[in-house]
Amino acid sequence: MNVKSKPEPKRSSGRARRAGDDLERVFASVARYFSLLSDPTRLKILHSICQSEQSVTAIVARTGATQTTVSRHLGLLYQAGVVSRRRERRRVHYRVSDPVFVDICRSVCVQIAGGIDERAPLRNELLEFAAQH
Repeated sequence: MNVKSKPEPKRSSGRARRAGDDLERVFASVARYFSLLSDPTRLKILHSICQSEQSVTAIVARTGATQTTVSRHLGLLYQAGVVSRRRERRRVHYRVSDPVFVDICRSVCVQIAGGIDERAPLRNELLEFAAQH
């Protein structure tokens, strides 16, 4: 009697599994990076410091947010490496340290502004923002 054996399931190599794990880590990092763009206050903060370094007091004035809110968001941006800070006596100054992040933000703003009705003030504000940076 001739008995056919079942083919053994193919096993993925350790290398393929590691590549998949690496890709998962990359995707998780990218998601965290893009999550920084998910809050309007952070976008306002980035807008206020794109061109030049600003003190927290100046950022608060330019964004209209409270100092507590601005400080919290600046902390997140700093931890992510998007902004850097410099202390001058009692004042802390922030600037963008990741120009790629600003480019991504600008590209998204331009794309969204292009889809907004031309008469809408938001479209003009977004286009102005993109032109400045």
